[in-house]
Amino acid sequence: MTKAELIEKIKKLLALSDSSNPNEAAVALSRAQKLMEKINIESKEVNSENGIDEIKLKTLSSINTQIIMSKLLNIIRKAFGIEFILHTTNSKVTSISLIGPADILESCEYIFTVLSRQAAFAIGEYTKLMEGEIYLETARNLGFINELQTKVFPFYSAVYGTHSQMLREIDINIAQNKDENNTNKAYKMLGETFKDLRNVGYKLVSPGYARELKCIFTSIAKEKKQGFIQGYFSSISEKISEYAQPSEIQEHIDKYISDKHPDLSEVRRHSIHNTYTAYQAYQKGVSEGSKVTLNSAIKDYAPKMDAIGMK
Repeated sequence: MTKAELIEKIKKLLALSDSSNPNEAAVALSRAQKLMEKINIESKEVNSENGIDEIKLKTLSSINTQIIMSKLLNIIRKAFGIEFILHTTNSKVTSISLIGPADILESCEYIFTVLSRQAAFAIGEYTKLMEGEIYLETARNLGFINELQTKVFPFYSAVYGTHSQMLREIDINIAQNKDENNTNKAYKMLGETFKDLRNVGYKLVSPGYARELKCIFTSIAKEKKQGFIQGYFSSISEKISEYAQPSEIQEHIDKYISDKHPDLSEVRRHSIHNTYTAYQAYQKGVSEGSKVTLNSAIKDYAPKMDAIGMK
């Protein structure tokens, strides 16, 4: 089989039709990895000038943070042994570079496009229901509720006290309902109510207390979102086996980066706080990540490749 035929076979593996089996994508990726290895073994002419290449791709604005891009690209690096660079403006990742053997970069671009679309959708959906989770979780927190009653009773009354019976009923219904779609709808509706009630409650307390309360809820939301993101990408990463480039190719990649990008800065590692709130969000992320199929075109909701600026 010629190199061109191998590459074409890899493309077909990565472009499989939508699958109802979440494990099929991992199988397809595993087969693609083996073909990549065959290409590398047969590529005797690889060198830093004509064997290693770089492609630059734009990111989706909804997932352009350094933590999300690093986790997403680490999956591609694990699967294909390439390296990546984040290009940032005002701390946001506006584009990324993938660096590796020219023969495999097109496949990596495809994987990046699919993962980006799926991650944007999953994180966006979780963000919509997250406020509802926060409402119920804070309502269950007796220490938090007692402090609200003591320090800012008007806020407590407007947001929690008047609606305590409703919250108990919703909490019971969600616990008993095993339908994920219905549960998520309930959280989304509850979240909209929570935001509206908070805005009313903020007006009933002093500006100082309002700022303090806003910081508390923002901090909880940030922690939950980070937990979800970490769980989501960890779940996907566990599906694939690690691929190590042959030593001579890895040397060429390292040399290419050293020559072309001598002034790189390290991206800080991020971690989630070890709290119950973050753990719950992490588990939801794991659950959503387990559904990801790398061979899916995401026909129902994904923008076309040219519409999101892919080159």
